[in-house]
Amino acid sequence: MRTRDQDLRISVLSLAVRGALAAMFALPLAAQAADPALEEEVATIRKPTNFVEAGVEGVSRDSAKFGEYNGLNEKGAVFIGNIGVRGGDAYQGGDGTVRWGINGSDLGTTSRELGATVENQGRWNLKFGYEELRHHITDSYQTPQQGSMGGNTFTLPADFGVFNAAAAPSARILTATQLNAFHTEEVSSTRKNTSLAAGLHLTQQLSLKFDFNNLVQDGAKLIGAGALGGVTVPTTATTWRAEAVAILMNPTDYETNTFNLGLNWIGDRGHLSGSYHASIFKDTYDSLSYQNPMMSAAAAPPAGTYQTNTLSTAPDNQLHQLNLTGGYAFSPETQLAGGISYGRNTQNNGFLTGMPEIVLTPQSSLDGKVITTHADLKLTNRSIRNLSLSAGFKYNERDNRSQSNVYQYYALNNRTTVDYAANAPYSNKKSELELAGDYRFNRQQSLRLAYNHDEIDRWCNSYALVANCLVPTSNTEDTVGARYRLKASDGLSLSLGYSLGKRKGTYDHNAVTPLAGLDSANPDDVNSQNYPGYFAMPYAKRDRDLLKAGINWQASDRVDLGIEGRYAKDKYDATLGVQNGESTGVNMDATFTISEDASVSAYLSWSHGKKDMRIGASGAGAVNAAPSYDLLVAPTNIWTNQLIEEGQAIGVNGRLALLGGRLELKGDLSYSKDTSTYSTQVPYLATCSAVGTLSCGTLPDIRSEVATLRLSGTYALDKASKLALGYIHQRLRSDDYFYNWYQYGYTGLRGMPTNQVAPNYEVHLLAASYIYSFK
Repeated sequence: MRTRDQDLRISVLSLAVRGALAAMFALPLAAQAADPALEEEVATIRKPTNFVEAGVEGVSRDSAKFGEYNGLNEKGAVFIGNIGVRGGDAYQGGDGTVRWGINGSDLGTTSRELGATVENQGRWNLKFGYEELRHHITDSYQTPQQGSMGGNTFTLPADFGVFNAAAAPSARILTATQLNAFHTEEVSSTRKNTSLAAGLHLTQQLSLKFDFNNLVQDGAKLIGAGALGGVTVPTTATTWRAEAVAILMNPTDYETNTFNLGLNWIGDRGHLSGSYHASIFKDTYDSLSYQNPMMSAAAAPPAGTYQTNTLSTAPDNQLHQLNLTGGYAFSPETQLAGGISYGRNTQNNGFLTGMPEIVLTPQSSLDGKVITTHADLKLTNRSIRNLSLSAGFKYNERDNRSQSNVYQYYALNNRTTVDYAANAPYSNKKSELELAGDYRFNRQQSLRLAYNHDEIDRWCNSYALVANCLVPTSNTEDTVGARYRLKASDGLSLSLGYSLGKRKGTYDHNAVTPLAGLDSANPDDVNSQNYPGYFAMPYAKRDRDLLKAGINWQASDRVDLGIEGRYAKDKYDATLGVQNGESTGVNMDATFTISEDASVSAYLSWSHGKKDMRIGASGAGAVNAAPSYDLLVAPTNIWTNQLIEEGQAIGVNGRLALLGGRLELKGDLSYSKDTSTYSTQVPYLATCSAVGTLSCGTLPDIRSEVATLRLSGTYALDKASKLALGYIHQRLRSDDYFYNWYQYGYTGLRGMPTNQVAPNYEVHLLAASYIYSFK
């Protein structure tokens, strides 16, 4: 969510006025009388400039991607509305303490914002706000399902018919009637946030603060769903196709209310704050239903007969949390700060009933409860000259106290076989220790040394399968680092940093995780059905080297240049999984100030990342199941994968003032390109690159290129009025082979096409507005 703070603290104003007045009185009398600019500056500080802007802006074509968050997704014009007005006797000098303000931005779009504040400094304050943000997700999604976006029930036309999704070409060839049923839906989700905040100073040291936010969402986001197999098609000898895939509009009809109430105390040497936070989430719907026309064989059921499938939606939940933070200065050189919190998160929506997927539930609802605790403490000391020492500690625990049970259900692949699975109430606790010292050798040189120790433990409370619920039970990571800074001259400064991190872990390879396919009441699938030697990247043992360097050079009063670089190398201790990783990044920027009225800046950035992975298959087949880790079959056929990600960006911008500053022109030209490349090598299969196999080689690049030209100009008609003109030309070119699956004629046998395409657009934007300023 966007945040803007347009408040201007009166204390800052007072200091600025006093500084300006002090400077004025320090000048000779003749100089005071001859400096109207200084008088105007003081007047501006005492009485702020307000503005109102109105105009029109429009884009040349429809594009959900260009207007993803800015509200400019449709061709045509919209109103430009911006406002910033402040007043009150606090801005007029004297003893006034009341001030008020009204601000608004993008009022003519679906990303509008409006707010108002009023306060009596040192006594009370009140603030109201409204924000709206619409996320335009796609304008190329097509579906034969009938129902409104934001609804939770979708049905197929009675004459749509069914088709055999078990034999080629299946959904790749649909009838004319079926194709005519497809229609385009512009999918979006809108957030409307209304806020109210208030503060009351009970005494000079004690204050009370309260804020309330009401966030309402509507619309939908896309979600994938699979149909239940094994269900008989009426009047036929076949069943509905198992795991038939449909992309649906999942409703986002949500409401979230958050409350914060805090009491703050500030003393001469310490401060203390206590607060209560609550977040209450509600979902209007508890399910999403749709119809499936895909069968497991060719057959002719009664007209208008389809399989209905149902998904659950996000459950209602609540979070209540108590917080306490504070700090104390033992001396000007030694300070201590910290905080603690305790939270309780609950969810107890009833399970859906009457669903064909459900066999038996041991209880009517999850009765979920998660307790979170947090503590942090930091001590800083500067009692030794030129040396700053700090020690910090953080502790976070997520204790999932939800009941674990074994649930019986029908898996999507076949309703005739009852499956068993247990919910796993994951818990974890993480502690972080940081010790650091900064030493300043002289005005030109400084050195920072730091040590970090992170430790995380994971478990499940009362896991119903009487086994551990996860393989990586704990990780520890130790990192040591150093950073050296040198100011070689008045215009040249350098920095160099290096850190070395080592992550270790403990693992229970006999753990039975809920991710495994459990086909019996006594599952014997261990180690998440992974082959011996496999470790997931976030938990695998790892050594990391990280190097950073930077140079800032102010060659003259007009030329400024900055360069910074970063290189990281990861080495994983895993037989299977990610083996190595590295990332490199370079950023450069330069500014040339031609004069007070003209300047030019440019930047360049480049990044490169690579991961090498290794995996394999064994003679035991695709499923590696055994009652213990020692009996798992190690892979005999090894293949490797490599992921490369690269990005480049370049840009130049300039500013030019003409006609004594009345005309100001700005321009910005930028280009960026991001590419992902994924390749697979299968050395044991000579025919892996054959047309009928294609299990090795390099996939097409996933690529995105954006070129943008921005031009703007403002012309001052007089001291109070300006005209503003703006132009943007932006072009996006993207390629992603994943979208091929969505296209009619290219989907899988059991996938309904949506005809979504990778976003591509070329948009021109024109804007013109009038700005009126007043005091």
